Amino acid sequence: MQKRRALFFATVLAGAASAGAMELSDIAKALSAVGNYTDSCSYEVLLPSLPDPVAYSISLTASPADNADTLALCRYVIDWKLPAPSGISEGFSAYTSGAHYRYRDHKLQEYHAEWDINPFAPMGNVARGVQNLVQFADLLPAYLGHLFMEMSTDSTYQYKVAPDSLVSGERACVVEGIRRVHGYDAAEYTYILDPTSYLPRKIELENNPGQLGEQSITVRYTGNTSTAPATITEDMLAEHYPDAFGRYRSSSYALENLPGKPLPRLVAPTTTGERYLHEHGERLAAPTIFAFVDASVGSTADVVKEIRGATDYLPFQTDVVWVFLNHRADDIEAIVPQIRPGEHLLMNARGAATECGVGADTPVLVFVGSDGIVRDYLRGYNQDFRSIVIQKASLSN
Repeated sequence: MQKRRALFFATVLAGAASAGAMELSDIAKALSAVGNYTDSCSYEVLLPSLPDPVAYSISLTASPADNADTLALCRYVIDWKLPAPSGISEGFSAYTSGAHYRYRDHKLQEYHAEWDINPFAPMGNVARGVQNLVQFADLLPAYLGHLFMEMSTDSTYQYKVAPDSLVSGERACVVEGIRRVHGYDAAEYTYILDPTSYLPRKIELENNPGQLGEQSITVRYTGNTSTAPATITEDMLAEHYPDAFGRYRSSSYALENLPGKPLPRLVAPTTTGERYLHEHGERLAAPTIFAFVDASVGSTADVVKEIRGATDYLPFQTDVVWVFLNHRADDIEAIVPQIRPGEHLLMNARGAATECGVGADTPVLVFVGSDGIVRDYLRGYNQDFRSIVIQKASLSN
């Protein structure tokens, strides 16, 4: 390994001498200025204790951060897959406008800066934030550019830049060197870049070379890059990952922040094949309870009974929209065989649930005034359920 690297390093130096000097900071600036970006890559990690490398398949998408965003270098979505004995393990990480999401093992974690800034800047250090230390973020052009800029001013990095080299028969820009800390080689690295755009083609890292904790990483980009617009928003993520943002959403951040705001746009089919649509900001015919329920939950029939008992008690008209997450009309109609005046019966409504921040646990009730503004919400079912519904609905009038 060392001999091969020495020979390759000599080739790089020769290329650099013939092509003229190039500053690493120039490459860093070019990578930091990359706009919308998509690519995919393989990511192999080889440890001395393992006979075969751990091999990830990764898809990368990025777009520029908001002008006022100081928390991350770009918006991004990172999808990954890893073969495992039980099948394919997969997940994703994403960042957009002060919100960070991580999904794996059927659980979605989310962080929102407007709710809690500490995970994004622990002890005021944005560089240590969850959005910047997430696995594989360093494969994105913006983060690679940031690394190169740091390397250009950090004396522990010893490197050479060969802007016009030949690698595997193709012209390439190559950055290669070592990082030496306290007299020891902490890492050896080779970055093979496109000679024009400086987008990465291949990365080879040797961490702790020759030591007990030695680790080899090889990243091979497919080069299927695209500059097509990549609009990364929470709505896009929720649409692209409906299960993660519906069934497996563990945070109730969106739900907790609904009161005082217009009910989001909700659209779902009814059990009779029609289409229910409520536009964002639209008024309602009467104060309305949106009851997000699941026919497979044993208490759902009691929930329906208690909500109807509560609305019967109220001295004013209160409509109810039964928002079932289930796909089968038969399962739903076994719980609600007939609807009453002022009721709607929706099915397959996970998209509507996602819009309101309803996670895997039901029931969840959202109380909305006739002006379309959310007044309150109720999560869970207990012995005081009917009286709580009466109280919250009374305040929605």
